[in-house]
Amino acid sequence: MTLSFSNQGFLGTGATFSADLNLVVQIVMGVALIAGAGLAKRKRFKVHGICQTSVLLLNLFMIGLVMWPSFHQQVQPALSKHHLKWYYKIAIIHGTLGTTAELLGLYIVAVAGTSLLPSWLRLQHWKWWMRTELFLWAIVLLTGIGTYCAWYVAPFR
Repeated sequence: MTLSFSNQGFLGTGATFSADLNLVVQIVMGVALIAGAGLAKRKRFKVHGICQTSVLLLNLFMIGLVMWPSFHQQVQPALSKHHLKWYYKIAIIHGTLGTTAELLGLYIVAVAGTSLLPSWLRLQHWKWWMRTELFLWAIVLLTGIGTYCAWYVAPFR
């Protein structure tokens, strides 16, 4: 099931409503992640955890509702071709980095917020892992914006 309230987007590009909505939600989530990092810096760890976990779960929802179906319908069929055009390549890079960021985020939440994993699988050096995750999310957000522009703003050739 894909989110599709109408075929027409609301940002004035060639995008669908679901692509426009996803772009706006992703940018808001990026701002929330930065705000969440600020909460950790001020040692408000419980609120930080709630903020970051909420963004992670909302992103998982958006992946399942918008991004994965779009990738499956528009990009995956082109994977068998040997010479992919740049707009497929950026979508593949974004999808690969995004999957990595989401899985790392889920792992961090599982380790930080639960006792599901044994101690030998728990993280050391929390700050490094959290900063790495935030940096990776920033790259994913930028490649997502690039993917949006490649598919819906730039001339599709």
